[in-house]
Amino acid sequence: MKIILSVILTLAVLFVVFLVFIYSGWYNVSAMNEESGMMKWVLNTTMDNSVESRSDNISVPDLSDSLMIKEGFEHYNEMCASCHGAPGQNQSELSKGLNPPAPYLVKSANNIDTRELFWVTKNGIKMTGMPAWGKTHSDEKIWAIVAFMKTLPGMTGDEYEKMESEFGVAEEDHETSDETKDHKHSINEDEHHH
Repeated sequence: MKIILSVILTLAVLFVVFLVFIYSGWYNVSAMNEESGMMKWVLNTTMDNSVESRSDNISVPDLSDSLMIKEGFEHYNEMCASCHGAPGQNQSELSKGLNPPAPYLVKSANNIDTRELFWVTKNGIKMTGMPAWGKTHSDEKIWAIVAFMKTLPGMTGDEYEKMESEFGVAEEDHETSDETKDHKHSINEDEHHH
């Protein structure tokens, strides 16, 4: 009976300490303040194990298709490069302000398990600034992003810049095509009114 009472008392004290921790404001939530020691270990270990356990059964498609990689580049360049970096580019101001820092995928993408990279890109990570792209992107688009990310460590700044310029030209052609359609449509409407 004494053992049960001791366990209950210990749990009650721990619960009170936990409430004091939450309500006291003692923990500094500022992104200027880097985690260290026990709290950093708890957060990193929790995240690593959570991602690993949820990504175990994901099947990885063939990621070597050049069209898939090109599509992945387009998404990565628009949504990911500002936090995770790009070959030949300096770290952005946004990236410097993140805590915990976003992985610099130009160097680390090949060190991250492909299934875990997919899972994190799709589901995001709470309280890190990493959004859940699965809310707005299909699995196919996310796999394309992952396919591109896996090419980053072997890519030079010149190669990335070339892809950017090719994408910019393709985007301009698409916008010009849309403007031409709109212009033709408005001409046809004007003709219809006469």
